[in-house]
Amino acid sequence: MNDLTPILAKLEQGIRNGSYESLEADWLEVKPVPASGHAWDSIRDSVCAFLNARGGVVILGVKDEQKPARHFTFTGYTEDNSGNVAALRHAFQDARRNALDVGDCLLLEVLSFHTGQIAVIRVSALPEDRKFCFHRGVAFERVLDRDEKIPAPRVEEQEERKREMETYRELRPVEGVTLADLSVQRINELVLLINQGQSQPIETIKDSVEKAIPFLEKRRFILKDGKVTTLGVLVCAARPEDHLLFRSQLDAFVDVPNVIAQDKKTFRDNILQLMESAHGWALRNIQTGVSPAAGGTMVAEYPDRLIRESINNALAHRDYSLNRPVQITIKQRISLSIRNPGHLPPELILEKPDDPIPVRRIFANPRARNPRLADMLKLHSKWEGKGIGMSDLVNSALANQIDVPHYLFHSADELSLCIPSGRVLDESIESWFDLMDGFIARKSGDQPLTGEQRTVLAYVLKCEQANRLGRYTLALTPGNNHFGAIDQLKTWGLIQLHPASDRFREVYVTCRELASDDAHAELRPLFGNDFDQLDPLAKHTLNMVCLAEKFSRAGGLNAKQVTSLLKTRLPAEYQHRGEDEFYRAIRYRVERLAPDKKTLDLASGPEWHAVPDKMLSIRGPAHRPTFRLNRGYQQAML
Repeated sequence: MNDLTPILAKLEQGIRNGSYESLEADWLEVKPVPASGHAWDSIRDSVCAFLNARGGVVILGVKDEQKPARHFTFTGYTEDNSGNVAALRHAFQDARRNALDVGDCLLLEVLSFHTGQIAVIRVSALPEDRKFCFHRGVAFERVLDRDEKIPAPRVEEQEERKREMETYRELRPVEGVTLADLSVQRINELVLLINQGQSQPIETIKDSVEKAIPFLEKRRFILKDGKVTTLGVLVCAARPEDHLLFRSQLDAFVDVPNVIAQDKKTFRDNILQLMESAHGWALRNIQTGVSPAAGGTMVAEYPDRLIRESINNALAHRDYSLNRPVQITIKQRISLSIRNPGHLPPELILEKPDDPIPVRRIFANPRARNPRLADMLKLHSKWEGKGIGMSDLVNSALANQIDVPHYLFHSADELSLCIPSGRVLDESIESWFDLMDGFIARKSGDQPLTGEQRTVLAYVLKCEQANRLGRYTLALTPGNNHFGAIDQLKTWGLIQLHPASDRFREVYVTCRELASDDAHAELRPLFGNDFDQLDPLAKHTLNMVCLAEKFSRAGGLNAKQVTSLLKTRLPAEYQHRGEDEFYRAIRYRVERLAPDKKTLDLASGPEWHAVPDKMLSIRGPAHRPTFRLNRGYQQAML
């Protein structure tokens, strides 16, 4: 408190004497403690100004009275105000109006003063890569003893500077690293790659690290002052993990249910070795099978190229200012996920989570987050620089090699890419499209959907479902149009542009009939209290039959079709019972809800048979009858 001791002494003397002395400066603000949250705006403005300048101190509990003569009075600080002080942490936004947590820049002290207490808020300046912060839509800065608005051109200039700083984090020097920590062998391996395919060598082999200094400076592995950059350590250090810690580490997990000790492997090396080691580990731990369509050849759970690209992109684009490792997790037959330190640029994300049709989509961008590192990786054919990673994810999904990939945001500086195993056009979606075949035919003018159109329609539908669950999916673009299927589906009205779309970012959603699978609002008035007394499996069965009656060509469903539709909608029930028992449970409920087919002549024609006390009607053939709702059902009378 040495720096504030004379200030507090003068404040207390002014309170005792009823006098005033000008104490506020470009680093100091003295304020009373307002009663209401809205009256705290002036304090928030000052904290905002200190954050955007060089920091400062706000003293709470002393008021500058203007009349009759200017003087200090003591208002004090009590614990009743602690909520407003704590709220300062989340009171500010960045230039894009995203919430900005400044808790690491605030330090609160409560001190005994005069006849009570005051609060001292020490404000550290925001780092340059986080400025400017805004309060009430305005960025303030401290000018002498006033909080002044920062002009718009300076705000835009700072945003551009932030983009540059974010892009070149790879060029930050690493403290304590010298030329002696670099490996001449790794330098020469890079030289050989540079010379590869050239008619004349571009670079010469280096005898020592000292003779490689001009080459290292040109590649930004070291700076002009001799400091070694993060990029230099990643590529050329003999033991990068000694200097970068978790930034040169990759943790790999095989997540096995019900096993306490999961398989874990940790890799520590330079970036090229990390890429190779992680790729080899993933290939060893994913599932493989035999494909009859490919002549009995072995087929991996995920395409090899996709695994390599996803791992390489994670290491190439991660934020190397964060001391955390990349993590790969394999859940066999479920997913492969890569958790990465960093974040996606806001301009790549289109999100409307509160819209009636929630949207969370990501658009590809070929701009490298670490351009010097990316340039070096091109020599090793480990980065293409064309935004291929995200496009390949979508193309692999549209080729039915994986299910719909998505991102999860764990925090402001950490995210995961999840690549689900399976197919986009899987049994569940196929069953749904079969149920909707009558509706689809009416939309398409009785033209059957091609395989490409069914896959694109499935991708759009699954993206919408994933967005509702908080997952961020990759948007379809003209580059992955998949043979023009999007245009035809739009023409038919099976998909449409979401209202949040703009000329640069198009988001497709399915028509509402295809997206909705809940008919409970129609079933409850029809069957009344009898419907509410059914068990969940029976209710879901009636729900599917109701939808089929409205949208399918057959006008109903059989028990096998209901089973296919409910397997993924009731996964816990399905896994608990198993395939055969789950089918038998549904067949039992269908038979209980429908007339006894033994008493009916189901071979006489296409008539539907119903009795007043059964919720379903039945139609032949007898070996696999079809069921629909009995609209003449009479509710049980007590």
